[in-house]
Amino acid sequence: MFGLDPLRLPVSFTAADPAADGGSREIGVSRDGIEFRRSVRGVQMRSKLPFSEFRGVAVRVLAPGGCEPMIFLSLEHSDDALSVLLQATEDSDESAEAARKWSRVTGRPILIAGEDGRLCNPASVRNKVSGCRRSNRPANRGNRRTAIR
Repeated sequence: MFGLDPLRLPVSFTAADPAADGGSREIGVSRDGIEFRRSVRGVQMRSKLPFSEFRGVAVRVLAPGGCEPMIFLSLEHSDDALSVLLQATEDSDESAEAARKWSRVTGRPILIAGEDGRLCNPASVRNKVSGCRRSNRPANRGNRRTAIR
């Protein structure tokens, strides 16, 4: 299992990067954002992204080959190459708590992956019967009478 603690920042670790020299890159996570360090063809590269550049904390449940389901948390970016794995575990309670902590620390929403792999923010969806898909019907807002006109 793998897991980064959002309450023990800053932290650095090595992750696979097929395009980088040696096939890996260094990732630094601080309270300010994510820093990527790698070398490509001998050229040193470093980029830093604030958390506001990320879509949110993604939660994915995968059960490869009928094995026990694994829960993956990642800081999701619109460019998949910039998404960062935060945790991989089989414990749903642990992953739920970690997702809440990462969401608080980064200021980004929790995103849940549906069966089709699409991410959605369940807090922003009113019609939860259909999962993360929005209904085509307008929301029933009831009688909107207020004292303010």
